[in-house]
Amino acid sequence: MTRYCAASTCKNRAGQSARDRSKLSFYPFPLHDKERLEKWLRNMKQDAWTPTKHQVLCSDHFTPDSLDVRWGIRYLKHTAVPTIFSSPEDEVTY
Repeated sequence: MTRYCAASTCKNRAGQSARDRSKLSFYPFPLHDKERLEKWLRNMKQDAWTPTKHQVLCSDHFTPDSLDVRWGIRYLKHTAVPTIFSSPEDEVTY
């Protein structure tokens, strides 16, 4: 099953990042931490939406200090909140 980023303006899926062509990591929503989940959804501007256990965000939405790298694997810190999102107004349409 292919993983797709749940951010509405993000087209990333398992494999390559559109931003810098580096490998992506995908992280599940903190469904068991209500306070942190609310921060994630607020930053995504998705306050009225509830993610499922199968939905994930890609690493492009987290700052480098949100991640720990051990043995070449990126782990999301337990306090991490995604902050990098482009709004639909930022997108260029032709």
